[in-house]
This record gives sequence, C-alpha cells and structure tokens, in this order.
Amino acid sequence: MSLNTEQHKTYSPPSPAAGYIFALVSAIGAGLATVVGKWNLESVPVLLMNSIIFTVATVALSVGWLPFVGFRKAFCISRQGWFWVSLFAITSLLAVWAFWEGVHRMDPTLAAFVNRAEVPMVIILGIVILKERFSRWETLGLVLSIVGIVIMRLTLRWEYSLGFWLVLLGALFFGLTEFVSKIGIRHVHPVTLAYLRNMMLAAAYWLMFLASGESSEGLGEVWPGVLALGLIGPIMARMMYLLALKRMDLSKVAVISQTQPVYVVLIALFALGQLPTVRETAGGIFLVIGCVVMIFARARPARDKS
Repeated sequence: MSLNTEQHKTYSPPSPAAGYIFALVSAIGAGLATVVGKWNLESVPVLLMNSIIFTVATVALSVGWLPFVGFRKAFCISRQGWFWVSLFAITSLLAVWAFWEGVHRMDPTLAAFVNRAEVPMVIILGIVILKERFSRWETLGLVLSIVGIVIMRLTLRWEYSLGFWLVLLGALFFGLTEFVSKIGIRHVHPVTLAYLRNMMLAAAYWLMFLASGESSEGLGEVWPGVLALGLIGPIMARMMYLLALKRMDLSKVAVISQTQPVYVVLIALFALGQLPTVRETAGGIFLVIGCVVMIFARARPARDKS
C-alpha cells in the first residue's frame, strides 16, 4: 500500500511532446512495415508471414511485458471484455489478411494511400451506429476522399486492380477494427487488448496456413525480414500508437498517422525502386487531405465544448 501511495505522490502527467514522438515513430514504423512486408511476400505466402509475425509479437510481449503485469491481470478480464477482445481479433484478422494480400499485388506506396480510407470508415460507423452528427466539413472531407479513391481507381495500372480492391477492403475492416478498439479499451487495458489479439491472430493464422497446404520453401530467403516485421508491425507501430494515445488527443495522433504514405514513398524508392504514377499519387493526396479535413472537423466539437 505504501508503495502505491508513493507512486501516486511522484506521478506526473505524461509529456505531450513525448506523445508526438511516439505518434511519429508509429507512423514511420507502419510505413517501414509496409515495405518490409512487400519484400517478404515476394518469397512467402501471406498466411505464413502473418502466422510468424504475430507469433513473434506474442513471444516478445510474453517476455518483455507479461512478467511485469502478471498472468492473472492479463487474462482475468470480464466476460464483456472477452467479447470485445474476440471481436477486435476477428476484425483485425480480416483487415490484416486483406491488406497484405493487396500489398502482394500492387505498389506498396499506392497501397499505403488506399489504406487511408479507414478514416472515413471510422467516421461513417460513428454516424451510423453512435448517431453522431455529420458536419459540413466532414462532408467535404468525405467527398475529397472519395474523389481520391476514384482517381486512383480510374488511373490504376491493370495489374494492380485486384490488389486495389483487397487493400480497400482491408481499409474498411481496419476502420471497423479502430471502431471496435475504441469500445474495447473501456473494458480492457490497451496493451492487454493488443497482447491477447496478437495471441489469437497467431493461433488463427497458423491454423489457416496449415489448412491451406501452402509451401514455406521461400522462408529461408526472407526470414530476417519476417522476424523483423513481427517487431516493427504489432510491436513498434501498434505499441507506439497506444503510447501516443495516452499523451495526446486521438485527432492529433490520427493526423500524424496520415503521414505514413510519405515514409512508404521514401523507403520503397530506396529499398525497392518502386514509385506510383503521378495520377495515382494525386489520387492518394486527395484521399489524405480528405482524411485530415474529417479528422479536424471531428475534433472541433470537442474543442468548442472545452
């Protein structure tokens, strides 16, 4: 008891400046993960890569986080909490699978742009399910986002067509995942939520991979990248995102997250020599601007009330 009291006495509010750093590292990590994943998928199937990366993430947190929290605190959650953990895992399973299947078939930078469609998805879900109001600025942002998606689709190279729709499908599921996670963290600690999700996804993807009968022969060529992705994606990008949310408003973190395609462009150009066309880039810029407008419009009522 005395130790807890002492901790309360010495506690100081989290630094907002640190929040910006965490959000930026998260965006860079997500961009790096997209390029590394693209490289991995040239040699291994999506299901195998996902099986390994979520296993690596689970093991890393089991070693570096679970001993400090305790088994009981991590797993003894309410029935309602388990419901949201399970729903979070299911939506994540579909989102991650669709995204990587799309990335495997298209330019990683274009995939990063298309994946920004998760922002309007989150806002639309809030309007439909939570009956939130849709402002004129949000309408403008949605229109810009749709224009960007249409431009990218109409100017898309034919070989990217299936990848485009898969990444867009993944973005819709990512939007649903973000919506579910906002409710889930009311019942489960964010790190516990991420840890249990990683564990469930690792088990599910291994079962799917074994049932698919796909080969693992190419793993020997890219195993360092696959292992690295397990730390870059679920750990670096996701955990930094959660740490940023503890120190900043969600709207600010979301705006910084929109810079992810910039890092993908730079990393993909340096590592893979790949770039989207000018028209595809223009469509991506429209989409990102639309997302930023919607994020600021959604944050405005909260500022007006304070």
